[in-house]
Amino acid sequence: MISRLRAAALALALFFAAASLALAIDPAAGTGGAAFLKLGQGSARAMALGRSYVALAEGSDSMIYNPAGLGVTQQKELGYSYLRHVQDLDTPLYLAYAHPMGRTVWGANLAYIAADGFDARDSAGVPQASSEVRVRDGFGTLAIARSFWYEKLFLGGGMKLVHEDNAGAIHDTMVGDIGFLVKPNHSLSLGFAIMNFGASLSEVASVTRGGAAYRWGDFITLALEISKPADNSARIGVGGEFQVPEEYLEVGQLTFRMGYFNSDTLGQSDSGQLKSLRLERASGLSFGFGLYTSQAFGYGVGLDYAFVPFGALGTVDQFSLKVKF
Repeated sequence: MISRLRAAALALALFFAAASLALAIDPAAGTGGAAFLKLGQGSARAMALGRSYVALAEGSDSMIYNPAGLGVTQQKELGYSYLRHVQDLDTPLYLAYAHPMGRTVWGANLAYIAADGFDARDSAGVPQASSEVRVRDGFGTLAIARSFWYEKLFLGGGMKLVHEDNAGAIHDTMVGDIGFLVKPNHSLSLGFAIMNFGASLSEVASVTRGGAAYRWGDFITLALEISKPADNSARIGVGGEFQVPEEYLEVGQLTFRMGYFNSDTLGQSDSGQLKSLRLERASGLSFGFGLYTSQAFGYGVGLDYAFVPFGALGTVDQFSLKVKF
C-alpha cells in the first residue's frame, strides 16, 4: 500500500510540474527542422496512449520514444507500421527490427514519409503550384541497449540519419538518441530520453522526454510523460490501458487504450462520424486497442490500432504489426 501511495505521489508531482511548464510559450516555436519526426510514427500503442510511452517503451518500436526499451526485448522482433495523417500525409513504409544477444539488444528501423499536392506557400505567402509540391522525407536508425542490475536498469542509444526532400530542398543530417529505463519493481517504471540531439535547431529539433508508468494490479496500466521539443513549449501526455483477463479469451490478449496529449487547439470537425460520437472538438484525445497471440503458426503476433481526432484537420489512424520469433 505504501509503495502505491508513493507511486501516486510521484505521478502527481510530475503532472503539476509539467502543467506549469506547458503554459509557457517558447520563443523558438516553429523554428526547428525535420518537423515530420514529431508525427509519432512507428507505434500505434504509443499514439493511443497520448504518446506517454517513454517509461513503457519496449521492443522494436521503442527506438522512436526511448532506445533503452530495446533492452527489454526477449525475442527477435520484426515490426511494421502504417500512419495515415492529415492533409494526405502518410508513412507507407516503417520497418523496425530488434535482435537480442544475451543482455545486449541491437535494433534498427527505417521510415519513409510522402505527401503530394498540399497547400504550400513561399516566404511572401504566395501559393505554390500544388502539382509541383512534393515531400519525400525519411530516417533510419541503428541502436543498441543493455540491461543491468538483474533487469532493473536499461540503457540505450542510437544514431539516426534524417533525410528531408521538401519540394526539392534536400538535407541529410546525422543525430543521436539516448535514454534509460528504471524498473525498481513489477509495478513502477521510470523513463528518460533525449532524442535527435547533435544537430542545429534549424536542421533537426531535439526532444527531451521524461515520465513514469504504473501497473495497477494485473490488468490496468497508467502512464504519464512530459516532452520538451527544442522548438516548442513542453507537452504533457497521459494514457491508460486495460487488458481483458485472459480467461475470457482462448488464444491471446486484448487491450483497450485511451490517452490525451495537450496539443494546440485544432478547431471543430465537420465530420458526421465524429459529431455522432461527440468528438468533433476532441483535439488531443486518442483511442486504440491491441491484440496479441503467441499461437499464430508458432510465432507471437501483435496488432495495434490508434485513432486520433484532429479537430478541423480530420482524423489520424495508425496500424502497427509486430512478429516475435
